[in-house]
Amino acid sequence: MRTIRLEAKPDHIMRLAGLRDPVKAVAELVWNGLDAEADTVSVHLTYNDLGGVDSVSVVDNGHGMNSQECTLHFSGLGGSWKSTALVSPNLRRPLHGRAGQGRLRAFALGNAVSWTTVAEAVTGGRERTRITGKASTPANFAVEDPAPTEEETGTVFESHDPAQYVNRLAHESTPGKLAAVFALYLLSNPTVAIHFNGERLDPSAAWLDSTELTFDVPGNSHHPIATLRIIEWRAEVQRNMSLCDSMGVELGQLPPGIQAAGHHFTAYVSWDGFVQHRDAIALADFDEDPELKSVIESARDLLRHHFRDRDTIRRRRQIEEWKSQNVYPYETAPDSPAAAAERGLFDEVATSVARQLPKSKIGQKATLRLLREVVARDPEDVMEVVDELFKLNRTDQEDLNRLLKETSLSSVVKATTQVTGRLKFLAALRTLIFEPDIRKVVKERSELHKILERETWVFGEQYAPMVSDQSLDAVLRRHLEALGHSVDSATLEPVRREDGSVGIVDLLLGRASRGSQGREHLIVELKAPRVKIGQKEVGQIKEYAEAVVSDPQFDERGVSWDFWVVSTELSSVVRQDAESPKTPPGCVSEWENGVRIWARTWSEIIDECESRLHYYRDCLNFDAAAEESLDHLRRFHGDNLPELLRDREGPAA
Repeated sequence: MRTIRLEAKPDHIMRLAGLRDPVKAVAELVWNGLDAEADTVSVHLTYNDLGGVDSVSVVDNGHGMNSQECTLHFSGLGGSWKSTALVSPNLRRPLHGRAGQGRLRAFALGNAVSWTTVAEAVTGGRERTRITGKASTPANFAVEDPAPTEEETGTVFESHDPAQYVNRLAHESTPGKLAAVFALYLLSNPTVAIHFNGERLDPSAAWLDSTELTFDVPGNSHHPIATLRIIEWRAEVQRNMSLCDSMGVELGQLPPGIQAAGHHFTAYVSWDGFVQHRDAIALADFDEDPELKSVIESARDLLRHHFRDRDTIRRRRQIEEWKSQNVYPYETAPDSPAAAAERGLFDEVATSVARQLPKSKIGQKATLRLLREVVARDPEDVMEVVDELFKLNRTDQEDLNRLLKETSLSSVVKATTQVTGRLKFLAALRTLIFEPDIRKVVKERSELHKILERETWVFGEQYAPMVSDQSLDAVLRRHLEALGHSVDSATLEPVRREDGSVGIVDLLLGRASRGSQGREHLIVELKAPRVKIGQKEVGQIKEYAEAVVSDPQFDERGVSWDFWVVSTELSSVVRQDAESPKTPPGCVSEWENGVRIWARTWSEIIDECESRLHYYRDCLNFDAAAEESLDHLRRFHGDNLPELLRDREGPAA
């Protein structure tokens, strides 16, 4: 037996594992089998006495892995043979996996995992090899010595010691979610079978409707035509646009980028030209690849037109049904242009929320009458309700369902407006910071700083703004005031850095410590997006920290200080400190007296914000398109935007 060590840090490995998404883990293991040229892949769950998932197995009849291939597949990220090969060796199937992350997702199923694989040996005959791994040491995989065998080729994956979220696989929606992932592949490869707990996945049994459209790809003589297949599902699945080759192999995913209230769908864009853009797809670098961006935008335009047509038909049928059931709140035809306009707006609102109406006729009639009153009295607010509230996916969101029953409509609208506003701001902030043409011209103090001083929730909901773009003297005054001390500026000694200079703090945020009389202060030093955080930048924030620590006027028990320096990228030296196992991720130095120094990237901060808003975003079924997000930024921060963005319509969604 030998041990293969994965050349990546354990915490990074576990992030890649996606522990909260066991369905995706199963999908990756199935893709591995298909990449190994299997024509049958079977997923099976075993249950304990309480009905929980005890173990998961994924069995395929592919070509397996010999002992040399085991070393190759398990020894690094992004280093498998798939990273350079485009098709499988024998059947010439297009390949799905390339980064070698499929095996890491196995830890979302169990804390102990194993692969038993049979393959043709290099020296002749067949050999069986077993690989095992544990979540406690995720960088290490044990590979047993190969043993001769006459068994058929293939691989058996097994998980044991159930992972925290593995019971999500037992939900009745799991087969439908897997069917959505593999729908196009199974339709394109009818000889391939995928089974889940003994039942063969049949996408056609899980969908409500399937539509296939084609569109031109200008300028590409080798692959001039692409296909968009839109499958609408009976069950609620996460909306995705899957980028596939003509054989249905998924090469990447991205949000559909359109509004389609009430529709549960997957959009499969099939184009053999995607194979030449695999690196850009893997990096989600769509804006930097003009041809790739053009194909995606063409597919989105088709999606929008498709669902507009579908909605027109659906609305007409729904209104006729309400009229036949005598629940429609209008009895006569409109007698004026104003009445016709009101009726048209009501029809838009009512049919948009039809899925959320009560099941009983009495409940439907009462709700539709209420909607009529809202339309008649506050038509401007109704449009906001349509766009922000009535796209809610309420079936699986019991908590939000309770909120809707217990909270007034105006409060719900206010809450959803705030959430969607924040999602738009985060999307716009990504553009501001990461789009190459924009980040080059963004000014730290007069633009980025001015925007963020009004959006300090980005650095943590718990903090309140205290000081912006002021000296350490102002920081001292606000610190003492927050602790309840009377402050006489004339008696305070000036606060200076070690070299005697006046330090100007970008942002000071603070909050009362939970369960104590103390305080938590956060000082944020912003750098222009084009500036990489190196030793010089860390040194600057350390000087501020030293000025605070060394000044006795700041000496108060129960007060902790965090100092952040923020930009888009860390230098290699600073990253080494930020990833030290001795401190939390991002913390480059931890001093006595509750002082910590952090080097943070915008990518980490925005990801954390989006993670906090993830639940509400899913409930609202809201995708912040780039154009909408930049419009939001212009509306609230127009005076502080670079000239390049003030009149610009922004990238397409």
